[in-house]
Amino acid sequence: MKKERRIARELALQYLFPLEMGGEPDSALKKRLQNCQDEICSYARFLVRGVMERKEELEERLSSSSKKNFHSLLPIEKVILRLGALELLSGLKPSIAINEAVELAKKYGEPSSFRLINGVLDTLAKSLKEV
Repeated sequence: MKKERRIARELALQYLFPLEMGGEPDSALKKRLQNCQDEICSYARFLVRGVMERKEELEERLSSSSKKNFHSLLPIEKVILRLGALELLSGLKPSIAINEAVELAKKYGEPSSFRLINGVLDTLAKSLKEV
């Protein structure tokens, strides 16, 4: 299941990133997510839908957990942070949610993006424990 979830996160990132840039998701990816019924597509759809529906809430929580202005971050960092925050808020074990977001940042972000992602999501996870 670990491998399937990682693939689903990447699909969600590939779907959401063009939207962040003001474009549209790849039509083949869009069609695949709409039509496929396996666990990978199901989790990717959950992530995409969750990020799109809860975008403002996620950004508020992330802004309060970051020393940087959320809107000044790189687009890829914003998408990865929203995905990680959604998973944290959905009850995924914090160490898993943070590690998976860090891995996305290492693969798709700038060389230092993973540090930012780790720090912001760790702060968010700690704030969620306090509630």
